Amino acid sequence: MDRNPLASPGEVVCVFRTQPSPASYAYEVLSLSPREQGGNTAFELRNHTISNARGEEQKALQQMFNDFGVDGPPMHLRPGPQRRVHVLVSTHSGTKLSLEFYNNVVALLLKRFGLTASVESEAGGAEQQSSYNLLITQDAESVKKFARSLADQSRIEKDVEHTVVLLSGDGGVVDMLNSYTSAYDDYNSPSDDAKSQNQPLIVVLPLGTGNALFHSLHKTVKDPAAASDLVQALRTLVRGKAASLPSFKVIFPEGSRTITYSEASEPAPTQDSLTKTTDSAPSLEEQAEYVTHLYGVVVASYGFHSQLVWESDTPAYRQHGAKRFQMVAQELLGESHAYRATVEITRSAAGGEAIGPEKLGRDRHTYLLATPVSNLEKTFCISPASQPLDGQLRLVHFGPVDGAKTMEIMMAAYDGGKHVDMRWGGTTAQGHDKEGDADGVGYEDISEIRITTHEEDPRWRKVCIDGTIVEIPAGGCMVVSKETKRHLRVLVDESVVSGLD
Repeated sequence: MDRNPLASPGEVVCVFRTQPSPASYAYEVLSLSPREQGGNTAFELRNHTISNARGEEQKALQQMFNDFGVDGPPMHLRPGPQRRVHVLVSTHSGTKLSLEFYNNVVALLLKRFGLTASVESEAGGAEQQSSYNLLITQDAESVKKFARSLADQSRIEKDVEHTVVLLSGDGGVVDMLNSYTSAYDDYNSPSDDAKSQNQPLIVVLPLGTGNALFHSLHKTVKDPAAASDLVQALRTLVRGKAASLPSFKVIFPEGSRTITYSEASEPAPTQDSLTKTTDSAPSLEEQAEYVTHLYGVVVASYGFHSQLVWESDTPAYRQHGAKRFQMVAQELLGESHAYRATVEITRSAAGGEAIGPEKLGRDRHTYLLATPVSNLEKTFCISPASQPLDGQLRLVHFGPVDGAKTMEIMMAAYDGGKHVDMRWGGTTAQGHDKEGDADGVGYEDISEIRITTHEEDPRWRKVCIDGTIVEIPAGGCMVVSKETKRHLRVLVDESVVSGLD
């Protein structure tokens, strides 16, 4: 038993209460505490049991129980013949703390609920009442392989539900969505919609870099306030409610390719190479695969945003570590490239009737970004009108401006999303004329956007779909549309679901 003082309410994850005698209660408080480790912040799960509390302490404990009380594992954490529980630890997400957080926190929390790990390579197994399937990722394909296996399992066992606890960033959710949906649809016709309760239930523990989906889903959760995002995530894990996860679909023109970079395969050593001293930094080479479509949950962009994501991942900048993002941003702001493209948008009227397509009044752009979420980072509010789970696709856009104006707009997004109200006159990138509605940030609800690029240089033909970079051919048209069909469910704070009623 932890004899330290009672945890602050902001650190409390959950509270158990027992009644050892008719006249008193015993409270077991589980909390998440930060600690310094090697210059970084680590976390530990603390267990504090209090019996025979009186007076103000009793009142405080009772209030904690009212706010965070549990009496056992929730339904989504009860493995058995009709439910499988999986925990996926993405070892390369964000600051690479997922495995440590699992060992020091998640495993202990699940153990308190009577659950222990069984290591399985596929989505099956772990059927025992107290066992969950643990997958620690080995490479960038691990989550994708798991998702395809899960789709196969769902096709065979249609009445079995799956809970997937993801210790990752947004990339883990996106890999799940695309790989599961693709594999599931291969065996089912479009009319064979899965029952909502049989769609995999995703639980996000935000251990990535931006964690856009988690922050956007929990932006309205105010009270009781959590001391950290991970406290909130664990509260959601043990007390949250399931909801359908909105998504969008992107269709690419023929000849489009995903662009990634991976370590080059090492050539067979020669006697000469063995005697030479070589740079220890791994050599990266471009990998390209043709793609027809992708699903997303966070962002589809063309222009400054997609350019920043792509160029900061290239071998030329990766060698500079965390400084590469600022270096790329400074270069792009200095160039202030105006992206040549025709943009058409379609809106939804009352009753779901489509209005459009309607052309934007410019053919050069600095920023085009469609999103169903509010935040790309915790404090970077790109779409202030977006509410958790509303599923509305919104477009943020502005025309050719100089680097100073682009930076001013980005800083306003960090100031509570004030960029959407910005208007100006005559501040355009050098050499570009002021056109139509280019003098302000456009912000509107859409159901579809079509972007046709007129750039000849492939450098300026990169688009970003939830972090995946796709190069589209010159004259090609990318179509981003809101999905009415749901593919996954997501666990959110119970106040978010009640707010939808």
